Amino acid sequence: MDKRKKVASSTTNLPNYEGKDTNSSRNIRAVRKLFLSGEKFTAKRINELVGFNDARKAISELRHKEGMNIQDIRLSNGCKLYWLAEKGGCNE
Repeated sequence: MDKRKKVASSTTNLPNYEGKDTNSSRNIRAVRKLFLSGEKFTAKRINELVGFNDARKAISELRHKEGMNIQDIRLSNGCKLYWLAEKGGCNE
């Protein structure tokens, strides 16, 4: 009986783990797509468009793990505006 409980609990937790991983990858792909559109976004706006609450983490991953040249500037209201810099531009 103990053996069945152990198997049941390990399979119960597995889909949640995979779901979080899938959602994270999906969110990063969605943020990448936004930047490839050429527009500029605040983290708040990215969160609204993608439907999650971790835009800054996604931006960090795109910068460091994928090498995307995402630039930012702090606005007068304290928010940062993010955009993908064009290759060969002044920002490189």
